[in-house]
Amino acid sequence: MNNLMLTFSGLELSRLRTLVEAVGKEIALVPGAATTAESQTPWTALDMTWSRLVEMLDLGTEPEMHECPACKHLCMLGATRCGHCWTSLPTLKAKENLAA
Repeated sequence: MNNLMLTFSGLELSRLRTLVEAVGKEIALVPGAATTAESQTPWTALDMTWSRLVEMLDLGTEPEMHECPACKHLCMLGATRCGHCWTSLPTLKAKENLAA
């Protein structure tokens, strides 16, 4: 088996999560996709294969983000410096981020 390792930047990973979700929704809309195992169609096989691929990608959930007060770029919630302008960021907790 090939042990290929893929590395994505935060933005690329976010885009990949969005694409995976969109393709999953499109597959779910295919007529006859929700059939039983006994009447497996090519679409249900596609759905099952897609589910295995998504499981293997193990993308996790989208990380919480907040805006840099200086340059307005998005930074991960736990970041101490902006990755764009290197401004020191205030320490925020998840509850504070949701209330903002």
